[in-house]
Amino acid sequence: MIFPTHVAIIMDGNGRWAKARGLARLHGHKRGLDVAERIIEHSLEVGIKYLSLYVFSTENWKRPPLEVQNLFSLADKYLSRFESFCKDRIRVVVSGEREGLPDKLAKKIDYIEKNTEKFDAICVNLCINYGGQKEIVEAVKKLNEKGEEITVENIRRNLYNALPDPDLIVRTGGQKRLSNFLLFQSAYSELIFTDTLWPDFTNEEYDRILEEYSRRTRNFGGINGSE
Repeated sequence: MIFPTHVAIIMDGNGRWAKARGLARLHGHKRGLDVAERIIEHSLEVGIKYLSLYVFSTENWKRPPLEVQNLFSLADKYLSRFESFCKDRIRVVVSGEREGLPDKLAKKIDYIEKNTEKFDAICVNLCINYGGQKEIVEAVKKLNEKGEEITVENIRRNLYNALPDPDLIVRTGGQKRLSNFLLFQSAYSELIFTDTLWPDFTNEEYDRILEEYSRRTRNFGGINGSE
């Protein structure tokens, strides 16, 4: 089976999962973090080299302040697993704007990125305070400031992180849209949508999605031998 090099996941459905059980939305986000940690481990096991997770979008600021605070607390909790990152050689990077983040979280991001940069088992890209449109705008601004030509490759070099484009983008929760996620990088990504709410997402379903990806033919605008 051919595995993707880079998988990106829109982890949707935490709030609906909690509501269906009569629980506060925070319980859904906590369960979602547990699932994210398990999927990171499974990705490492099967040999995925890059995994991007949509943690907090620029649009999520519209949510109630307490929920926003809780989401940042959960991100901080994951980033506190430094010993595990070292043991498993997990590199962690964060894509998104630092401005607006709690100081404690921003400092922890800087620390984790610096101290895991040489790890090569898997790179986990956490998209926090992230918006695809904003990322493109900021890249173009950088080029203008440097007086460089605006080209596809120059924009790519000025994105938040220099990572391969995602081969596969998965969205849970039943919605079929990208929601401002990796817009520049997703030009030729394979897209798979599942109705499963993120807290119910299993390793087995992940394996089935990876298997479906392996059966697809990627032409990148060209023609394969069977056409």
